[in-house]
Amino acid sequence: MPDDKRALDYLRQFGYLPDEVALDSPQGPAAVRACQAMALLPATGAVDAETEKVFARPRCGFPDRQGALEAGIGTFVAFGTVWDHAVITYRVNNLSRDLGPERQRALIETAWSRWSSVVPLVFRETGEQPDIEILFDAQAHGDDFPFDGAGGVLAHAFFPPPNAGALAGDAHFDEDETWQEGFGAQGFDLLTVMVHEFGHSLGLAHTSVPSSTMNPFYPTPSVPAADDRAGIRSIYRRHIWVASLYRDILGRRFDDGGLNGWVQGLFSGASPQDVARGFCYSEEHSGQIATDLYFALLDRAPDEAGLAGWRSQLQQGMGRQSAIVAFLDSAEYRGKHPADDAFIDSLYRRLLGRPPDAGGFDFWSQRMRDGMPRFEVARGFVLSEEYCRNHSRDLYQRFLRRQPDAAGWQDWTDQLMRGLNHQDALIGFVASPEYQTAVEGWW
Repeated sequence: MPDDKRALDYLRQFGYLPDEVALDSPQGPAAVRACQAMALLPATGAVDAETEKVFARPRCGFPDRQGALEAGIGTFVAFGTVWDHAVITYRVNNLSRDLGPERQRALIETAWSRWSSVVPLVFRETGEQPDIEILFDAQAHGDDFPFDGAGGVLAHAFFPPPNAGALAGDAHFDEDETWQEGFGAQGFDLLTVMVHEFGHSLGLAHTSVPSSTMNPFYPTPSVPAADDRAGIRSIYRRHIWVASLYRDILGRRFDDGGLNGWVQGLFSGASPQDVARGFCYSEEHSGQIATDLYFALLDRAPDEAGLAGWRSQLQQGMGRQSAIVAFLDSAEYRGKHPADDAFIDSLYRRLLGRPPDAGGFDFWSQRMRDGMPRFEVARGFVLSEEYCRNHSRDLYQRFLRRQPDAAGWQDWTDQLMRGLNHQDALIGFVASPEYQTAVEGWW
């Protein structure tokens, strides 16, 4: 005979059936079917012997459903709350009696690292008021979800704020369980359970995917699987976007404080354009532009004073193309190419990446004989359709990882020919919905 009380308690505890609804109500079979689907059983709606075995499986105490949140059948489930910063602190309030404290702390660090290897989050232990508290306790332990003794519920955790108030993000582990490192008949692998619970602390709900870390039933993979990675990247897409700006614009890994500041700015109302502008006109990026121009046009490393001057002008809004013209009109460049013919030849090779064609060479030679100054000639090259088409194509390839579409290519080319700052074009690319969406899969 089915144990109706056990079934009712389980369905209510894990969110399949509201507390005021009975198992024999019209909602009862639907609740059973949802539970069976989560456990990958035939969804009959009847509490059969296989379904009763589910009630005895060790698992996470986190509900499979949260109010109107439907259980995830075959895909990740994101609850909808997210940490609005990138440096997340945690405090270990106590440790289990079953393992040495050094090993437990190492396992906690490892569990966090399994998630920080997937998304750009930084986890730091603190002795002060943290974002997340970690504790081991038994039975009633200060929240509304008392543990049930050995077996059954192993642990539970809470979503990021504003969910659960002061408990937001906290992870609790049942001290009535026997915790161990690795798998065996005597207890439960602490790392496996921690990785799962920390997934909740970061905003992931349960899924029915059997190979997923966020499946509710122990054991689950202690390395986030494809489904988990897709889910956590979806939740932290803004964090990923900011970290991608460090990689794609500055050419380096983010620094923790910088990432944290830019992410907080986004959550406080800054637009993607604001953040991208901060990167593109930053001291660091402006210095990189100037350094590249020294090597590309003057064939040398920058001197300290010259670099500081160009970096300052670029930070204050000078376009990269204006800096190119100024370099080409400098006394140093003139000294390297004193003859007009040599100057024109150098512009073709350095700016267009090819030898001059006869017609074009004759055109510019005649203009210089007519008195056109060098800076106007250089400006003609950097505003030419060929140069601007090449530059816009490079932006597509570098930042969108694709060849340009005809309409978009022409539009960006036209804007560059009208004098759009190169840095502003870059802002347009990295702040675009296409780039913001694509970087989730490139992280």
